[in-house]
Amino acid sequence: MLAVQRMEPEYLVYPQSTSSPVEWIPELMQNCAVCGDRVNSCRLGCPACLGCIVFFRRSVIHSSKYRCLRDGNCLINFEFRSSCRACRLQKCYHAGMKPSAVKRRDCLGPRRPSPSYSDPPVLSPEGDVQLIDRLIRIQNRQFEEHKRQSVALPRRADISDINKMFKWSLNNSIEWASQFDPFQKLTNESQKAVLSEYGFAFLLIDQAFRTVSEKASGIWLLQNGTFLHPDYNYGQIGRVQESDYQCTRRHFEFVKSLQIAIQRPFEAMDTDIFEIAALKSLLLVSPTFPKPNIFSEYQERMTSLKSKCCMELMEYLSINYYDTHVERFGTLILILGEIRTMVKALYNQTKVSDLFDSSRFDPYVRSFFLS
Repeated sequence: MLAVQRMEPEYLVYPQSTSSPVEWIPELMQNCAVCGDRVNSCRLGCPACLGCIVFFRRSVIHSSKYRCLRDGNCLINFEFRSSCRACRLQKCYHAGMKPSAVKRRDCLGPRRPSPSYSDPPVLSPEGDVQLIDRLIRIQNRQFEEHKRQSVALPRRADISDINKMFKWSLNNSIEWASQFDPFQKLTNESQKAVLSEYGFAFLLIDQAFRTVSEKASGIWLLQNGTFLHPDYNYGQIGRVQESDYQCTRRHFEFVKSLQIAIQRPFEAMDTDIFEIAALKSLLLVSPTFPKPNIFSEYQERMTSLKSKCCMELMEYLSINYYDTHVERFGTLILILGEIRTMVKALYNQTKVSDLFDSSRFDPYVRSFFLS
């Protein structure tokens, strides 16, 4: 029996043709009816670029009232579309944009326009849902399961909790990675090599997000509601045995590093579930795994998936964090490096801490650790 069982994607169904859902982008033969830029969608009533979609949506949602400083007939094109918001909005209406077409679903980003020249790949069950949107469904279900199995009251984590959290994260990351067809095509040995980094990064992201979401102060929450404190002895019940100085110092440094490298950026940005899903996806499709060239046979496909994840993330940020979306995107990319650094720190902790002593983990979890 394989140690890593391949899991079929929950939502993606690939056709027999060489094209696949995440590569298929319909070609629109029109320009934006407002400014002439490249069309992103027709869903608001006329062919429009992403910039004009975002502008019109924000104007409608906030009931914005703009005033033209000239005669109400300003030139609105790609170069000057931001010069007068009043005339731009007027042109949006004249081009056929409809306020009734602005839906709550728009907070998840623009939908793909429907093709008029060819049949799309088979998507099941909803053909207009983007890749990260699909993964959010899996993520939400995993988070609900974590909450369901959480401890009734917060307490200091013990080694059984650490072992269980590794197991949860490995299983969750296998399900996530299996939504990407290059991972499915890897050998069992290569899958385990991927998970030896990716599964642990997955663990750190989930723990950081729960810590920030529950506004935990001074502690690092695990997925099941137990916690780590920089003070090794904090929260111990009963008689506290004297601990080795080196062990307690390394524990302090490890937990503090988690809080500084991952928790603080998440708090500062108030990272949301879409961004968390994007981070998990980008970690998989931009690998630095121990086994070199692990996706070499599928490099073109991995590049395509990475581009798609980046594109969907940027589209989402441009709508939900319009004024700071470029900076926010850059910050998220930088966080990927911090997460990978902390994966290495986590490995080091398994060699020096009794809480993370991998020799005491069950065989399934140990099988994913690098020798």
